[in-house]
Amino acid sequence: MNEVLARAAARQRLLNALVRETGGALADDWLRIPLHAADGALVVRVRYRSEFGHHAYGDELFRELADGDRVPVGHDEFVKLIADELAQRCGTGGTAAFLGQVANSVERAARYLARDPGPRPTDSPGITRFAEQSLLLGHPFHPTPKSAEGFSDHELDCYAPELGAWFQLHYLALAADLVVEDRVTDEPWIPAEVEEKARTALRTDQADHVLLPVHPWQAAHLERQPEVEALIDSGRLVPLGPLGKAVYATSSVRTVCDPGFATAWKLPLHVRITNFVRNNPVEHARRAVDASRLVAGAASRWRHDGFEVLLETGYRTVDPAVVGPLAADFSVLFRRHPFVESTAAPQVLAGLLEDRLDGGPPALVELVAQAGPLTFEHVAEWLRAYLGISLGPLLAVFTDDGISFEAHVQNSLLHTENGWPKRFFVRDMEGTSVSRERARLAGVPLDSPVRYDDAEAWMRLRYHFVTNHLGHLVHVLGRYTPAGERRLWAVVRKFLRACPGRYAAELVESPVLPAKANLISRFAERGERPLYVDVRNPMCEVNP
Repeated sequence: MNEVLARAAARQRLLNALVRETGGALADDWLRIPLHAADGALVVRVRYRSEFGHHAYGDELFRELADGDRVPVGHDEFVKLIADELAQRCGTGGTAAFLGQVANSVERAARYLARDPGPRPTDSPGITRFAEQSLLLGHPFHPTPKSAEGFSDHELDCYAPELGAWFQLHYLALAADLVVEDRVTDEPWIPAEVEEKARTALRTDQADHVLLPVHPWQAAHLERQPEVEALIDSGRLVPLGPLGKAVYATSSVRTVCDPGFATAWKLPLHVRITNFVRNNPVEHARRAVDASRLVAGAASRWRHDGFEVLLETGYRTVDPAVVGPLAADFSVLFRRHPFVESTAAPQVLAGLLEDRLDGGPPALVELVAQAGPLTFEHVAEWLRAYLGISLGPLLAVFTDDGISFEAHVQNSLLHTENGWPKRFFVRDMEGTSVSRERARLAGVPLDSPVRYDDAEAWMRLRYHFVTNHLGHLVHVLGRYTPAGERRLWAVVRKFLRACPGRYAAELVESPVLPAKANLISRFAERGERPLYVDVRNPMCEVNP
């Protein structure tokens, strides 16, 4: 049963990505996608038609032949037909890898679906953790949202957030002259009890060694590298093994959190998750830290109640001059975790929007229902409150300071009170882009990777928050309440009409929005350089 559900979820994602990126005709209750490589078409019944492409389909797929006859298509044949169609566009070189990654994603998802997560926690840290670890199916427009190549089945049990992973971090002690780091604040990076235990394990001549947290899988990976073996033999790098309290894996797999410590760790992990290996190149670390430094200075001018940014407080790695590209497998970003001894229970939006296995409404709808009856008027009021602490501040920050946050659903957290949106958090500064034309860039080096052309920074904000985030949220609210997607997009349009500046106006006047072409990019292996396509803008098509 779990494999059946995982395959159905994969087909829905493949179909919706294909329609978004290559087109397809939705007529009445059917979708027809031309297959040029197969001289025919794919045909499937549409169970739910979305204003923004989040369609749901029937279980049966058909291949329409050149003579008009239709024959049933099984799951594996369906995936192969998609791969053949992509190969005609992109070349055949990516076919085998694509088929393998789709199969890997389905297998992983089925494994996650088989787990009983137990009762939903009621304590604040537990609520946050539960949301982080509830992304069983993943991105609605990604062909391989749960692929993870590099973990064995046993390692998956140990480290997958979807399986409730908790584990101890390993630590390395590095000679001070090996270390490269950049701090934005003086907040602690290493728990005091870890520092104390590490000092007792080191020799007196290693007193200047600096601690680096490491994912346990990554620790084993690093110790197999010749450069690391040489550093260990010289005593300049000392593996200390597991230390400290257990941490849990968040939705990104490689970022981990100790609920009782004020810093979370974005760790490198040499595992291919979805599109690419999740290490931390020094350039990415620099971008995150430069963005955090700029945001820390600009935030003092902001007056956006309920809107907060979780800064990266710095990074630490091994000097690339010593280990070369392997530095990316050491680099750790340290992220502010301000919820220790707090009643705040922020939940990652991706977890709140995740499809329910029993067909019931996603967790977000349950929150809205806590705040009042699920009438159109109430849902619209809830959405306006949400926009007031998310879209409004994001637009104001970009308009005033040229800072574009990568506020997609996995980088956004929501704290509610009695179901109402009260605090919105953005995280992962590595994805931040800053308009070089308009930002107050004092203190940011001219060669900083955080600097982008204004048009690209604006495009990234539109994709990550409007297309990815708001498109998904409006779909869930529209589908699972009587409000309907179209009427809710009209609410968004009216909200934007009241926002000052040309960027808000462009959002309602432009006929298109940018969307990442995850399917074609995955097939063409363009993980770090994804392609984009234009999709119709539902705010441009609804009445004010």
